[in-house]
Amino acid sequence: MPNRVSIEAIADWLKSRDDFALFGHVSPDGDAAGSCIATALMLQKLGKRAFVVLPGGLPKMYSGFDCSVNLVNAGEDVPFAPKTAVSIDVSEPARLGNGAEMFASCAERAMIDHHATNPGFGDVYFIDPEAAACGEIIVKLIQTSNVECTREMAQWLFIAISTDSGHFSFSNTRPETLEAAAETLKTGIDVSKITEKLYRLRTKARTQLLGVVLAGLQTSADGRLAWAKLTREMLEKTGARREDAEGIVNYLNEIKGTEFACLAEERDDGTKFSLRAKGELDVAKQVAIPFGGGGHAKAAGCTLALPIDAALEKVLAQAKIALDGK
Repeated sequence: MPNRVSIEAIADWLKSRDDFALFGHVSPDGDAAGSCIATALMLQKLGKRAFVVLPGGLPKMYSGFDCSVNLVNAGEDVPFAPKTAVSIDVSEPARLGNGAEMFASCAERAMIDHHATNPGFGDVYFIDPEAAACGEIIVKLIQTSNVECTREMAQWLFIAISTDSGHFSFSNTRPETLEAAAETLKTGIDVSKITEKLYRLRTKARTQLLGVVLAGLQTSADGRLAWAKLTREMLEKTGARREDAEGIVNYLNEIKGTEFACLAEERDDGTKFSLRAKGELDVAKQVAIPFGGGGHAKAAGCTLALPIDAALEKVLAQAKIALDGK
């Protein structure tokens, strides 16, 4: 049975083990990548061997940041046979994607997460559902482990915290979020340069994709529901990558009067949804989980094994029920 433990117990557990593989979730975002990389750097400072597994690889938008950690895509050759697996920012085992087999093959397994919907898995696990990002938890883990936070660690932790809190604008931002970010700044990282790379620079293809998707914006229920589609044809037309769609759903959620927003992304295995909410709606419990997804109260996701139009019909119907019954 998985054993839920304190952050102090996780720190001690990690110190007593070696040969780590750290796993992020499929289609890793800034929090998954940044938290995994920072943890690997911490373990290396403790004299451990560690590498990071990112199913789908490191998104190109983060490739311009310094990284001395060995990163592998799930299924690629690894630098050594891992004995200890740690999943970070993975809300359920299915989100390990094609990294699940390697995770399960390790002799010992732990999990660190901040998703309230996480059922708990691994031999030991720590969940703080109040944390805005896993990066916030990893700052505490580094402090608890008595490891000095380097600039490289701090850079990736700032990326993790900033991206998952909407650059400190989402409702999940709390005093501890800002305190954790402040700890990273104490190392002397250049926040201006990091922020520019994350939010102020985008490729022509990414900009064109944003325009094409937003041109198809639709609303219903007196403007309370807003949604848009991202099709394979749009990606081909603009020359954009799938990762270029990250954050587009937030534009839908910013529309005045909107309480629920979703981006429906056409995939080979069905339709992937990025879901956002405002007000009283809990988009994870009331919309994502009924379709096998998960996430947070105001930001969640799910995938339906249906064509995009049929999948949209089901998700929007569920959202309408949730809004009417709130």
